[in-house]
Amino acid sequence: MSQLSIESSKSLDPVYDVPLRESGKESPSKSTEKDGLYSLLWPQPKTVIELKNFSAPFIAGKKLFISIIQGSESIHRILDVWEISRTHLIELGYDVKIGEVHPSSGKLLNDNRIECIVNKKLFNTPEGYQLHISQNTIKVSAGSLAGLHYAVCTFVQILRLSKNHNKSEACEIEPVFIKDEPRFTHRGILLDISPRGRIPTLEYLLHMIDLWSSFKISYLHLYSRLTPNCDWQLCYSKSEMVTLDRYCRDRHLDLVPTLDVDSNVGQHHLSQMWPIFQELLAVFPSLSYIHVGPRLANLLVQADNFDLNLSVNETIETDMSEVFKSYSCLQELWHILNLSSNTTLLLCSNGLHSKAEFHNIPTNIILVEYGFQADYDFSEWTEAFRIAGGNVLPSSGTASYNSLAGCPASTYANTKNAIKTSLVQDSVGIVVAHWSGRHHLTPHPFAWIGYLIAAGLAWNPTSEVDIGIDDNYEMSEAFGSRQKSITKLLDIHVFQDSEYKIGNAILELGRLDTLVLTLSKNQGTKDLQQIPDNRGSTLYRLLTDSDNVNLEYLSADLFAKVTKQVKRISHSLYEANLSSKFSLMEIQELQLTAGLMLTACQIGRTLIGVGVNPNSNMGLAVINLGVCNLPPTFRTDVANKMLAHIEQYKGSWLQRHLPEGLQSSLLILTSALHRFVPET
Repeated sequence: MSQLSIESSKSLDPVYDVPLRESGKESPSKSTEKDGLYSLLWPQPKTVIELKNFSAPFIAGKKLFISIIQGSESIHRILDVWEISRTHLIELGYDVKIGEVHPSSGKLLNDNRIECIVNKKLFNTPEGYQLHISQNTIKVSAGSLAGLHYAVCTFVQILRLSKNHNKSEACEIEPVFIKDEPRFTHRGILLDISPRGRIPTLEYLLHMIDLWSSFKISYLHLYSRLTPNCDWQLCYSKSEMVTLDRYCRDRHLDLVPTLDVDSNVGQHHLSQMWPIFQELLAVFPSLSYIHVGPRLANLLVQADNFDLNLSVNETIETDMSEVFKSYSCLQELWHILNLSSNTTLLLCSNGLHSKAEFHNIPTNIILVEYGFQADYDFSEWTEAFRIAGGNVLPSSGTASYNSLAGCPASTYANTKNAIKTSLVQDSVGIVVAHWSGRHHLTPHPFAWIGYLIAAGLAWNPTSEVDIGIDDNYEMSEAFGSRQKSITKLLDIHVFQDSEYKIGNAILELGRLDTLVLTLSKNQGTKDLQQIPDNRGSTLYRLLTDSDNVNLEYLSADLFAKVTKQVKRISHSLYEANLSSKFSLMEIQELQLTAGLMLTACQIGRTLIGVGVNPNSNMGLAVINLGVCNLPPTFRTDVANKMLAHIEQYKGSWLQRHLPEGLQSSLLILTSALHRFVPET
């Protein structure tokens, strides 16, 4: 097959032509960057009406005075919501000051004031909110404290966007009317914090929670695989878990414990593990949900012939064909774990496929359908659950594990499918899962594409976002002209890169990693069947399992072009200007990923060079002859590069991650190093 060209003479910098949002009938205007300011809010609000033809801009001073109208909510709790945002406002150069407290009837405000009210009777849903910005005032109203928190998150984004567009010291905020509410209540992220994984330090996790909260995520599922060991098994201490729970609650984000068991745990172990589960659940003060992972779910429903040797990833994709004997464990779970009647169980449903007995599952259970590949059809299984009276919660994935740089196109398609299923079945929402994967080589920054897509679509499914893929797999000249560019959202709201470099680097590295994978499977560049591959991406496997990579559909020319692109992307990172908290560490991680990709390309290109079949019309065009048949000088060169990568990897890991998972992750790199050391 002919390789699609990925080489481009264009700059790596996309041309941003920000679209003008629909505004009032009397306010037609040219499509300029400033006109599109409100199109860069994320998630996209349900209603945005720009009022620049009706009012002059609001001039934001260094101090923002808040006037509160009395209502059903305590004034102190309202102020607490504003207090949580103080750090972000101060970073932008603003501070919140208490102005006045007004009676329910309100009062004529002085200029440059923010009026705030919480009244559930003003909105269809408690999480709804409204912002009205005019020349003299900003009016903020919400149906609950959570709604007020979402309003403040939107306001902080507006300030950031307005400040970016205003070069002068005075910040002008264009007048606008925003009315907004979420489509789904359960907007969740599942984070794998199993021991020996890539676990963020508490400080870094709190930073991620701040960002998730700013994108209006409502639930954080903390997944961990447990063993019969009686010691405390979570990677964070009990006191840290209480701190974590309080931090989330202050940001209107609920923690959900996600219980699962290790691959060597069988049904006979469960009775001795109940105290372990109870001890873990005790550090979650408010249990609105408990999530039961795939393996534990299968043990609880007592399959006759469950293969105890399956890994968690294999369990997720295994269609259990045995008939379940009983559901007594499920029905008794509330009593065994001492759960309140307010706690709802989330149960992995993948092991229930093709079972006639699933209608016997207790009513107070939501079935979570995991599906992590781009073409996963959630509706195939969940429709049967719904017809039987069950409630379903689809769970997509970030597609940023078992790879070097993730698969942006896959997480986009996967989450779109999950959202489609939730809309058709009127589910409570979706969860996007970020697994550690094998060997945990993929850094966290690559997961943000998946997080952003899920957060935006779970709040407003009509949101449009461009991940920049065209038929030539190159940057489109009209990038962002029809839709919101995911790279610009990353640059502005996550990494705060004023040079707009890092978002493009994350997207492009992921696209190149995916490109090599799809071509190695003899698929077109836009054919995402069974992507990501459970074995890992091709570049990932060229590093970790070089001898078993199928090279038949790849070429040395492809690796040369990918190498050229990766080098350009790596060079562009030196021009980035990030102001986020962990910016330097994130740049280092991306540079390390680029280095690993270059080494993988070098290995692939050389394996093809020595394995080309001179009689390509007979048999395979390329045969993988293995590392042992590569030239000794080349093997020494790669070994030296791997040694440098390992040292960088250690330093990068320990800056933001707990040390427990480092050794198992390094093992795969050191094994690769030893394979490339020439025999003496």
